[in-house]
Amino acid sequence: METMAGEAKLDFESIKAIILEHFQVEDALMEFNVPTFYLKQNQETKEPFLKVLKKLDEMNLIAFMRKSDGRVFIKVLPKPPSKPIDVRVNWLLLILTICTTFATGYILSASLAQIGGPINPIVGGALFTISIMAIFGLHEIGHKIAARKEGVDATPPYFIPGPPPVGGIFGIGTFGAIILQRTLPPNKDALFDIGLSGPIVSFIMATIISAVGSLIAVPAEPTEATMLPAPLMMLVIGNILGWLGVAPQAPPGKALYMHPVEFAGWVGMLITSLNLLPAAMLDGGHIARSVLGDRARSVLTFLSILILVLSDFWLMALFVLFMSMQKHPGPLDDVSGLSRGRKALAALLVAVFILTFPILR
Repeated sequence: METMAGEAKLDFESIKAIILEHFQVEDALMEFNVPTFYLKQNQETKEPFLKVLKKLDEMNLIAFMRKSDGRVFIKVLPKPPSKPIDVRVNWLLLILTICTTFATGYILSASLAQIGGPINPIVGGALFTISIMAIFGLHEIGHKIAARKEGVDATPPYFIPGPPPVGGIFGIGTFGAIILQRTLPPNKDALFDIGLSGPIVSFIMATIISAVGSLIAVPAEPTEATMLPAPLMMLVIGNILGWLGVAPQAPPGKALYMHPVEFAGWVGMLITSLNLLPAAMLDGGHIARSVLGDRARSVLTFLSILILVLSDFWLMALFVLFMSMQKHPGPLDDVSGLSRGRKALAALLVAVFILTFPILR
């Protein structure tokens, strides 16, 4: 018992030495067997905390910095065990999603061919798969790169297959893709960067793919086709292509229909806008959490659900409501502020949301 007590004291003293090297400490104690350090007021915390994390990582320890009742404190805990990842699951889901998105593109192309559209369903299916997988895949790779840069352990992308548009179902062959963060971001800057990276990449890809798709719009016999609500960005793309004199024109007696590639771009913009909603655990929720804090994010989550309901996105509204039941863990350092440059970028993301949310009919 004496040896165990001595080892525990030695561990505490080693941790205390690391904390004292980088912070001015008001009080150091064991609270419920957790090394806890209350910091003196008005001192720099962001960079010192990153240095503390690096040293504690060598001891297989992790730290949290929080503020309560006007006092800033750091708690140090053992790192939780990391379970191995079975990448065979990732590959299986990827293959299944390729199949279901190809089926979607094939069905969309075949329906255009039935009304006289000059399109090969196999080629259309392949182009839709490449387009939609590029948008979703690069979105998650953007998150993965940002997570790795910030030292956050994240899984490879999990693609989620979905139903194609059969039996009256409005399916696109996939429910998107996700990566799972297995450790928390070190601070608000890192949380912001990880949340930002995916939507920015998917916005760029969706814009490029929408532009390419609009150039190859399919002429076919006029029918009572379903009109999709268009985001402002697609209107901007159309105006630019018209100004350049390359916008396709419908032949006499024909109507222009959205090519599966352009439809993939439309889906990409829709998903980008939905991900940017400042709600729950969405990318926009992470960004709102880092910019405005958890209380404001909770209010914005309610407003986001209201926007989704008013826009007839009932399924997404229910999904966000379900996610909102989970408390956002925040970053390890939930005290230090967000950098000014990132606050400016938040305004850019609001503009991206406005450009990609489908509102024009």
